[in-house]
Amino acid sequence: MGRTFRYGRWVLLFVIVLILSLFTSIASLLVHTQLRNQLIAGETRKMEVEAALIGGILTDTMLRNDYVEGQHLLDDWVSDRQDVVVLDVTLDNGRTFFSFRRADNAETPLTLKQTFQYRNRVLSLTLCHDATELHDALAALRRSLFLLGLSLIGVTTLTLWYVLFRWMVRPMEEEITARTRDLNAARDSLEEKVAERTAALKKEVEIRRQTEAELRKLGMAVEQNPVTIFITDLAGRIEYVNPRFELMTGYARTEALGQTPRLLKSPETPQIVHETMWATVLAGRDWRGELKVRRKDGQEFWAHVSISPIKDPDGTITHFVAMHEDITERKQAEASMEESRHAAELANKAKTELLANMSHELRTPLNAIIGFSQTMRDGLFGPLGNDKYGEYVDHIHASGSHLLDLINDILDVAAVESGRLTLNEEEVDLADVQQSAIEFLASQAREAGVTLANAIGSDLPRLLADHRRLRQILLNVLSNAIKFTPQGGRIDSAARRDDDGGLVITVRDTGIGMDEQGLITAMTKFGQVDSSLARKHEGTGLGLPLTKGLVELHDGRLHLTSAPNEGTTVTIRLPPWRVLDPETVDADI
Repeated sequence: MGRTFRYGRWVLLFVIVLILSLFTSIASLLVHTQLRNQLIAGETRKMEVEAALIGGILTDTMLRNDYVEGQHLLDDWVSDRQDVVVLDVTLDNGRTFFSFRRADNAETPLTLKQTFQYRNRVLSLTLCHDATELHDALAALRRSLFLLGLSLIGVTTLTLWYVLFRWMVRPMEEEITARTRDLNAARDSLEEKVAERTAALKKEVEIRRQTEAELRKLGMAVEQNPVTIFITDLAGRIEYVNPRFELMTGYARTEALGQTPRLLKSPETPQIVHETMWATVLAGRDWRGELKVRRKDGQEFWAHVSISPIKDPDGTITHFVAMHEDITERKQAEASMEESRHAAELANKAKTELLANMSHELRTPLNAIIGFSQTMRDGLFGPLGNDKYGEYVDHIHASGSHLLDLINDILDVAAVESGRLTLNEEEVDLADVQQSAIEFLASQAREAGVTLANAIGSDLPRLLADHRRLRQILLNVLSNAIKFTPQGGRIDSAARRDDDGGLVITVRDTGIGMDEQGLITAMTKFGQVDSSLARKHEGTGLGLPLTKGLVELHDGRLHLTSAPNEGTTVTIRLPPWRVLDPETVDADI
């Protein structure tokens, strides 16, 4: 815009100079014409005076009839006047009285013709002056006017240039530049605001579109929801029901609108339930529960009911929304499961009692068999007489002892499951119990070619536990590790204080290990990881379940980690209150 303005101002100056030149030329022409006319008029008056003088002289000589004198006078007068180039005096009869021509004159002379009368005669006079001086004067005048006009135009142009460009236009340019800058800034700001507003409008449109889509989706979700949904006002009058409401209750939409939820109330529901429900939702809280709902035909079904208040932005409750989910099938399944669970508990109790009774019945003859075989093996009443009898007696004694151990495990498992096993809690030294268990199993480990390593030191605090059951736990874990660890393997025992102050006992072996399914099977009563008749490792599958039960009786936890061909780690965690700190023990003493 500034470049256009600068170009325009030069055009304006050129137009002004052109117009000024035109007016100056016109004024110079008028001045030149006027001065030329004045010069010509002055020269003409001069010639008129001279013509009048000549006429007076000629008239006087003619009246005296002295023509020669008149001619001499004219001749002398012409000689003295260098500006006269032509002088002709002609009588009325056509006779030339006097004639003069200056031969060296090339310019067009000024001519004056006059007539004079004397004695009824007419004298014609033609007088021509030399126009050279007039022409020179006019040329000088033209030059002066040209220089004057040129000077005037130059001065005027410079003045205009200064006035327009330095005095008026420059501030105007600066103001225009400033205003242009302001306009550009305002335009940019307006464009930014328009862009921001456009973006805001687009965002609002997008938000509105998303909101409408969400509302449509919400509406479809409510309409197509498999759960009964209805909305009431603060007085409980139903204002909206979804299609599922009509399907579940049997009431048409027109029948339900304007009614209260009492039309769905079952007589079996206590009144206090409904009072509590309304008190809860009127307080602005959600209410959830299970109610019996009565259909239009009088049939009833179980429903999981959820009622929530609908609040405006100020937090004022305006409506309530209720959702009823038919849980009749679930209720029936729960009842069936409860019956099955009760039957299973009765069956398990009968099984446990049967095992306990049978175990007691079996223990008496087993004790006799073990006692008599021991007596025979020791030869208290003399030798048997044959070495084969001694070998048979050893087998009878070993088998009876094994069967007795099995029966004792069954009795312990039954006692744990029935809750009849009680702990004889006392102050126990874990290191002594572990050493006792290792010494008891030392011969078995030597026969299996397995190394038993004990890292449980005497610096550990004492425990509040059942000494016999704690030893049984360690024996079961160690004997299990020996059983499933191949020759040349190793079993490590360790104990430490836990972060929470409890005690952690770990037994890690390098045995055959188990996968995840094997771990689950191993913790099941009578579970055998290898259940085939040709399995390599003996056992009843009661050792780990019984150990887990005994640990839990001590409020502890038993955890197994294992992997095939990588061994198994048994971790036993006892709670902090089972750990007796030395300060506590001393204080009790």
